[in-house]
Amino acid sequence: MGLISGDSRGQLFSLDILFALIPLVLVLGMVASDMDNITYLIQDTVYRGSTERVAADTLNTLLETSGDPTNWEQNGSVNVVGIAKYDSNKGIPLEGTVSASKLTALNVSNMQKLIGNEYGFYLNITTIDDSTILKSIGTNNVGASGAGINSTASDIVRVEKVANYAQLDVVSSLKDGIRDAGVPRIYTSPPNPFPTNNFYLTIYDYYVLVVNNGYDSATVDINSKTVIKGNNFNGQSTRHANITEQIDESFLKNMTTLQDNTVTVRTVSNPGASMDVYIIQAPKGIPEDQISLDNIKPKPCRVILFLWTN
Repeated sequence: MGLISGDSRGQLFSLDILFALIPLVLVLGMVASDMDNITYLIQDTVYRGSTERVAADTLNTLLETSGDPTNWEQNGSVNVVGIAKYDSNKGIPLEGTVSASKLTALNVSNMQKLIGNEYGFYLNITTIDDSTILKSIGTNNVGASGAGINSTASDIVRVEKVANYAQLDVVSSLKDGIRDAGVPRIYTSPPNPFPTNNFYLTIYDYYVLVVNNGYDSATVDINSKTVIKGNNFNGQSTRHANITEQIDESFLKNMTTLQDNTVTVRTVSNPGASMDVYIIQAPKGIPEDQISLDNIKPKPCRVILFLWTN
């Protein structure tokens, strides 16, 4: 008979199983005790991922679409807000651009409608070259530069993009089209007519900018009312200069619906002369010294959106 009977070998096998199960039981116990923390981490990751998606989708909608309707800034009624310029000739938004008129009309209400009431937000748009603030709306607890943190919110998400912005909108222009022909000439639309209504006149001012290269006299009329007069030209001192005049609001169409304003340019013959004419739409109250060629050229701006759950 052997030293270990059959019953003894069975008992040793049972003890082996018990000893092997002890580490497993300990691991299961630790996992069970930490299950709340694991669940919290999973939920936190899911919630933060959801917030990041909402923030990214919001910024994409703002900068890649012109909104619904595409001319929502004209009457303040909007289904989905977007601030990209709209090319009416091609019928498409110009992705990555910021329309000055849409940016002016953008407010907390239509931004919140886009994001949803379950989220808080802060939108900050600045020029890249000198950090001038172009728009700052929402709960401003993150600092003008966007470097701080909203201490009352948790899981703040930050998304950023670069877009092109021109401070002024050119709504009508005649560039490289006015040349001396040896006789006085009249140019009527072009520059193209531009639309206004009573809502536009509450948020915009309009200017005529003439880039003169050699003319001693010319006039620019809006709806047959003279804005740029012959006495705006002063011989040699204005022969190669820019001339700017604000359009009197009473000259412009101010009905409920949009109506076209006609532009008429009359030039007096001067050999070798040329002239460019721009009709500029600017945010209400902008200083006249900011109506310039430089400010109608698009420049890069930084668009930063902070988003958090309420």
